[in-house]
Amino acid sequence: MRLHICTVTWVSALTTCVCATAAETPAEEDDSTGLEEIVVVETRLDDGMFSIGEGVSTDGTENLAARPVDTEQLFRRLPGFSVSRPGGAGGVSEIFLRGAESNFTVVYVDGIRLNNPSNTRGGSFDFSMLGAHGIDRVDSASGTMSAVYGADAMAGVIRIRSAWADPGSANAFVEAGSVRDWRAGAGASFELGNDVEWNVRASSLDGGDEIEGSSLRLDSFGTRLAGGFGDRGSWELNLRHVQRDRTSFSEVSGGPQFAVSRELETADGDELSVAAVADWLVTESWRSEVNISSARLRDNAAVPAVAPGVLGGQPAFTAITDYERRELLWINRVELPGDAMVVGGLDFVTEDASDTGAVDLGFAVFPSPFEMTRSVSSAFAEIGRQWNGGFTSTLALRWDHGDIDGRLSGKIGASWAVSDRGSRVWAHIGNGFKLPSFFALGNPLVGNPDLIAEKARSAEAGYTHAFGNGNELILTTFRSRYDDLVDFDFESFTNINRGRIDIDGVQVRADLELSPGIGLSLDSTWSDISSLSGPLRRRPERMGGLSLDWSAAQRWRVNARARYVGPRLTTSIPTGDVDASSHVLVGATVRYEHAANRTVWGAIDNALDAHYQDAPGFPSPGARIRIGFDLGL
Repeated sequence: MRLHICTVTWVSALTTCVCATAAETPAEEDDSTGLEEIVVVETRLDDGMFSIGEGVSTDGTENLAARPVDTEQLFRRLPGFSVSRPGGAGGVSEIFLRGAESNFTVVYVDGIRLNNPSNTRGGSFDFSMLGAHGIDRVDSASGTMSAVYGADAMAGVIRIRSAWADPGSANAFVEAGSVRDWRAGAGASFELGNDVEWNVRASSLDGGDEIEGSSLRLDSFGTRLAGGFGDRGSWELNLRHVQRDRTSFSEVSGGPQFAVSRELETADGDELSVAAVADWLVTESWRSEVNISSARLRDNAAVPAVAPGVLGGQPAFTAITDYERRELLWINRVELPGDAMVVGGLDFVTEDASDTGAVDLGFAVFPSPFEMTRSVSSAFAEIGRQWNGGFTSTLALRWDHGDIDGRLSGKIGASWAVSDRGSRVWAHIGNGFKLPSFFALGNPLVGNPDLIAEKARSAEAGYTHAFGNGNELILTTFRSRYDDLVDFDFESFTNINRGRIDIDGVQVRADLELSPGIGLSLDSTWSDISSLSGPLRRRPERMGGLSLDWSAAQRWRVNARARYVGPRLTTSIPTGDVDASSHVLVGATVRYEHAANRTVWGAIDNALDAHYQDAPGFPSPGARIRIGFDLGL
């Protein structure tokens, strides 16, 4: 049974066994209507020539129009994304892309992969480490992407780009909400001469007291140095540091409503990532790129015991994890005669992980330390060609080898233009894999060093109809299958490979310009999610939404949005499984540009005060009002 709450599974099992034995600031706003721009991230080929599928993107202009309160709200309004965060701002957030496990999606921030395979959730990204105000752009693609991005990209890829001040300028923002939450930050850009630019930014936020027991403090600092090699290429150095502290009732405790113990889960963590990127023209048809990056993620979580209820109780435990990832990536892009391109390169990754936590059963404390290292070397190639008659084809292959058995991933796609305005039919299929997490492999209580890689196959086909003037309708049908999933076996008291998930669905999206200054985006996703390992929780099979962006006057801009989230299964120890009802979230943001560099705005979240629970016993955030001020220099 895949609870997607690994800690519940192994610590509850441990109790059973032992007891039986013992008796930033966004970029400057433009005047566009904020219609969603679609960018393909599923390939390393030139997107403009070889785009096959239809990804999902949101940029700084849209984020300024909507001013999402956090990263979860930003992703919640994107097609195919479902978000779960029991416990308010201090809870652990997860994003399910088209119903797949949250740890099946790879997340990059400024080109650095930040999934953490040492955590108890199998390597999912902790979005509480990222403030929405520091995001300039998000690009995502669904489907198996291991042929392009390597291991772990079984459900898709999310690429996040940080926000920086415009060259030679500075900016600042401040925001306050009705639940005593606030956000503030500042950034600047300096031109150092010889085409060298230095950016710096810092921000802080407090999540307020929206839900009992919930608290979040996040401090972030980033800097970037960028320059060029004349007209032959460019280089960039990035550094990012984040410090986070949070509290909440534990996810399966029953929350403020049902929890027997009022002791809170606490966690503090930090992230330090650095990257150096350079690309240059070797010849007029050959461009080479080198990307060297390093990231260190640390988390110290203490989870209190949960008394038995409908389900067995959970003992107290700590997870003190330290994860480091280093990568050297070399990419070469060569333009070939006949509207063709080939990309090839090498990728070298080393990972180190450790955990010095323990499980406290009251009468005894069982240490659960582990320390592991993993290295993977990869070679990859992609080729794309535009043929006569509006036909485009792509093929990607990747070989990964190291401390794992060698594995070949592939992806093939085709697109056929059916009109001069951009309408087209397209399809792609691929296979991929995910390496077992360090926790699943190395935990001395439940780890299994003999676990094999989880596997995925996916297929997607669609039709994009372009009406002209940026208006388009996208119809997509998709199918994914995930095999050999890591699951906990109570009989052998260890993790084993046995799970399987099948997901079929249809997604419809439309971006429309109703009139000059008025843009409308709509989307709906219907899916059928089945599991041979037991019910899957916290992911709805029906989702949809709309966003209306209106430049009401020269200085006024209004953004209104609504999001439907269908029924889904949730669980807690006091209640067992609970069928959570559907709900609709409605919000709006109004911006007034007092001057070219001064803007005042106000927002209301969950305007209709919809009552819903991401987990039993956790009340939904009620209606909230926020106001803010942006200043540019």
